[in-house]
Amino acid sequence: MTNASEFIDATPSAALLIESIRDLGYSLETAIADLVDNSISAGANNIKILLINDSDNQPFLSVEDDGEGMSEEELLSAMRLGSKDPNIVRRKNDLGRFGLGLKTASFSQCRQLTVESFKSGKSTSMTWDLDLVRQKNAWVVRKNFFVDREIGTKIIWNKIDRTKLEINSVYTNSILNNICEHLSLVFHRFIDGSSSIEKKVNIYINGNLLESYNPFNESNIATIKSEKRVYSYKGGNIKIQSFVLPSRLKIDHDEWKKYEGEGGYAKNQGFYVYRANRLIIKGTWFGLLKKSEFTKLCRVRIDIDNDLDTDWKIDVKKSKASPPKQIRDFLGEFMASVEIQGKRVYFRIPQKSKDDEMPIWQKVSKDSKSYYVINRSHPLINKFLSENKNNFAYLKLFENTIPYYDIFSLLSSDKESVVTWQEENEEDLNSIKELVNLLKKSKMKSEKILTQIEYFLKNSDLNITEDQIQKIL
Repeated sequence: MTNASEFIDATPSAALLIESIRDLGYSLETAIADLVDNSISAGANNIKILLINDSDNQPFLSVEDDGEGMSEEELLSAMRLGSKDPNIVRRKNDLGRFGLGLKTASFSQCRQLTVESFKSGKSTSMTWDLDLVRQKNAWVVRKNFFVDREIGTKIIWNKIDRTKLEINSVYTNSILNNICEHLSLVFHRFIDGSSSIEKKVNIYINGNLLESYNPFNESNIATIKSEKRVYSYKGGNIKIQSFVLPSRLKIDHDEWKKYEGEGGYAKNQGFYVYRANRLIIKGTWFGLLKKSEFTKLCRVRIDIDNDLDTDWKIDVKKSKASPPKQIRDFLGEFMASVEIQGKRVYFRIPQKSKDDEMPIWQKVSKDSKSYYVINRSHPLINKFLSENKNNFAYLKLFENTIPYYDIFSLLSSDKESVVTWQEENEEDLNSIKELVNLLKKSKMKSEKILTQIEYFLKNSDLNITEDQIQKIL
């Protein structure tokens, strides 16, 4: 035996490997998002996406920006697979990582990728043609000599073969809508020009300016926001903030549907992880909490820097992530209060005050079972029981015939609002007057009567003001 080593060339077949690279799992939307990443990283203010037919009536896609372009040497480097070391320190606003996105995203959808760019007064262009790679079985790109660019970079897809596109068909219009929705969500901070972004980015699709889609409905005053939490990790900061979206009763139908998202509220609850302000993954609790009907309005925003990719297991497509154990432990603790708040909004449970001492209904728990009873010590119930000895039996009958399952089904359906009290306004006032008189006879103080009346009205649709109640008092 000998300790001598023999090295054998194991260079993969270009013809075979390039076909395998096409199957990394991109969808059309995630592939286009990867191209937009490059434009944003290049400092573009405007990004124009076209999905049209070319002169041969074949589907054609281009992504054109006004960002910093590339020289011929830089373009050749960008066209190489694995053009960047994923372990090097990047600029904070760099949305890339492996130096693969441009190629893998494009190859997943088309067989011909052309890039045109302009820098320092010179235009340059190169093309990957997978048919040529197969023919030559070599990693070769074609240099193009007739380029007329004056700014930025343009990426062109020809020979689109992974998505059946018939421009202006109903099917393709649906695809365009999916692309718009995906980009509006993934890049909503850039489109909005939020405070953490250096500058606003305009994204156009077939000439139409995209509007942002903020999944947290932050502009609505009924959205419950937690204080921002900062967790120190490996010399950097991870920022976390929770949101409980408004219940169905707090917003109109259109707004409710807008923030529902594809698949509904239950599917879209969970963590939303942003890497350098770009959304990576959404709608998952990472196994820390089971998705339920009661927490469907809960969404938690997590911001990480682009130097934590390895720890968070960010994949090539930038569509998957998983927090390291240390962060998982912290998130588990953080979620306790979020879950409670979410359930409170779902069931429309009012916040308790120091004067809120006599609810009509009380929860009783025993042997892991819970049920609701009417509070016998409430003045109104006392009066009811004192009027007739049979009323106690009636009270028990009311308590034992609560349609729990029907109520739960109604609350879960999201098809209609559920209110606790709904009458005509004149009858409302008469009912309130009667309640006030009964409470006065029980010698309850005026401030406590006011608290009780507000308690009755808190979850109703009655239009009775505090001034009207004060006049009755």
